[in-house]
Amino acid sequence: MSRQPVITGLGVIASPGYGVETMWNAIASQRDGLKPLTLFPSPRYGLDPVGEVQLDLLQLGAPRHASRSDRLGWLAAREAIQSSGLKSADFGDRAGIVLGCSVGGSFDSERFLIKLIKEGKFRPRSTRYHECSMTTDLIADSFGLFGPAMTVSTACSSGALAIANAAEMIQAGEADVMLAGGADSLSRMTWGGFHALLLVDGQGCRPFDATRGGMSLGEGAAVLVIEAEDSARRRGAKILARLSGWGASCDAHHITAPHPEGAGAVAAMRAALSRAGLEPSAIDYVNAHGTGTRDNDLAEAKALKTLFGDRVPPFSSTKRFFGHSLAASGAIEAVLCIEALRRQQLVPNPGFGEIDPAIGLEPVRELAAAKLTHVMSNSFGFGGNNAVLIFSTPDTTPHTRVAKVAPVNVTGLGVMGPGVVTMRDLTAPLPADKLLVRSCDPLPGAALLTPKQRRRLGRPHQMAVLAARASHTPVPEQRVAVAMGTGFGCLAEGAAFIENYVAKDEAEPMPSRFPGSVHNAPAGQIAMDLGARGLNSAPTAGEITFECALWQAWRQLDAGEADVALAGAFDELQNYLLGIGQRWGVWTERTIPGEGAVVARLTGGEADRSALARLTSVRLGRYRRPFDSAQELAWIADAVDLSAVGVFLSGARGYPVLDPLYDSVADEISRSVGRVIEHQTYKQLCGEFHAASAFGFSVAVRLANERQCGVLLYTLSARGGKALCLVQPAVRS
Repeated sequence: MSRQPVITGLGVIASPGYGVETMWNAIASQRDGLKPLTLFPSPRYGLDPVGEVQLDLLQLGAPRHASRSDRLGWLAAREAIQSSGLKSADFGDRAGIVLGCSVGGSFDSERFLIKLIKEGKFRPRSTRYHECSMTTDLIADSFGLFGPAMTVSTACSSGALAIANAAEMIQAGEADVMLAGGADSLSRMTWGGFHALLLVDGQGCRPFDATRGGMSLGEGAAVLVIEAEDSARRRGAKILARLSGWGASCDAHHITAPHPEGAGAVAAMRAALSRAGLEPSAIDYVNAHGTGTRDNDLAEAKALKTLFGDRVPPFSSTKRFFGHSLAASGAIEAVLCIEALRRQQLVPNPGFGEIDPAIGLEPVRELAAAKLTHVMSNSFGFGGNNAVLIFSTPDTTPHTRVAKVAPVNVTGLGVMGPGVVTMRDLTAPLPADKLLVRSCDPLPGAALLTPKQRRRLGRPHQMAVLAARASHTPVPEQRVAVAMGTGFGCLAEGAAFIENYVAKDEAEPMPSRFPGSVHNAPAGQIAMDLGARGLNSAPTAGEITFECALWQAWRQLDAGEADVALAGAFDELQNYLLGIGQRWGVWTERTIPGEGAVVARLTGGEADRSALARLTSVRLGRYRRPFDSAQELAWIADAVDLSAVGVFLSGARGYPVLDPLYDSVADEISRSVGRVIEHQTYKQLCGEFHAASAFGFSVAVRLANERQCGVLLYTLSARGGKALCLVQPAVRS
């Protein structure tokens, strides 16, 4: 039985139009995908060309009750499913989804902010779809995907990393079919942010050209159907390509600038080749990240020379076709690479005219026939996050390394929380109000940060760095991966930037605020602080966000890509989150909003004297509605030995709507094992926030040691996600 990941369906929507054929026709005709901006007014930057999707998304069939990013992702997913001949009913819990997203519903939320700042009207309805994970939830619900589900928010590498994570789920036997890709819409936040950083070329991007002046922004979505080879062959699906290799790394150098020698890019490309069992000479074409900025193109060119020597294969950047669509870009380029393999054609680099002497390389200029067997796709993002994919023709013999799946040790734990109950004032531009919160102010250990960190880093960044330091002490030459999840990201940084942007009509941008607003900024800061150059990720999935980070970190150990993996999550108390929740009646004397950051240090091996606990299972999925506790019991029992469970630890006593679900599962487990399993909770200690299960994990570690029994941490999301992990007493040599 082959668990090798193969591609059986593709879907895409971008500035050239909707559909894979439309995309390829634009490439074949070398039609520039950049156009004047029409989506929103931009008095300062409105003349700059952009890769905007100028189609009526509702007329194409996209859901009405959704954000613009959601609609783009849904349309790409529909085409991918249709092209694969997939019937989700045939797979049930064996079909899942991983998407990359960095903008989420920001474009829609900005309407709320404009109304509030310009007119003083508090109408938060359009913020309902703000979270990056909403697109994943919408697609999973629409198409009946009940397997693993999460969203990856690592800026411009998100879509590629999502595809890699989906492949790992296939290999590990956690699903037979996965939808994977990325979706991001244009927004004032990203439009103003990249312009404020002076990274946008007013003439349109010209990747690798001597006269290049920056990037061009875009939007869109792409989704791949990734399937276990045996599943695809069993149902007679057409295999379009193999996903033969993938790799990830972090520069740990700068929050926005790449390593000048492209060291992180080289590491990710080598990791992808190693996973694929290939030498550099096997690569026939590289789809470069190639944004068109001076530093990024130069660093990537150096990386290509370092890896390939004087035999750099044909390469090109296709950003001028689509604009840089952020989290969607790696997924769109993955579709393009697969089509290049199928059609045996090299893809041109529009906008290129003159070789840069500092680069000394010439990309592909024209669409050309070529013998292609293995192609590489590079995606790099803020925070020094690098993700690389390798696709191969279906007739190749796969040599993709399969990771082992083995328990891991929890060898460190850093906790910022649970916070103290205090009264918080809501401030302008929100209507004045007060509410109870569980705040982590003042941050314990903040004095240990450097003066630069205290001055420049926002609260969530500081919380994350302090929690990571408490869990891990750097050791030279040790390979360290970081997965730091978050439900809402760095809201305060983003709010400061966009409030100023809206209030001053783009006139006085705040460039220092924008880089710190992305979800993965705290993970990037941890990497720089600790010298962690392995995977660097920021998953987001509502209340199961921490478990997604735990899953990613564990898989890095399983794959032999890291010696140590840091898994954590954070969320902060923020004015808009508090005010909108107050308006909607979410916060009560019983459901108190909280904040915090937790980082767990994981290592492989059978036993460890320093271990705090043993982690033996992590599982992600989605539950059906109406909720069926017997079905949930079967799902849990398939992943863990219930006889080893002494305590059932749940996310109850937070959102009241979830309490009956948790209680019913606790009762089912007790009936199943013939004894009463103690049901404990933790949100009464830390408050309600999306990353709260990270604090629950710290409680599980303590209970496992005190009771010398297994602790089952079980978490539900109000939007349908579910996760479990089994924490057991440490095995010490």
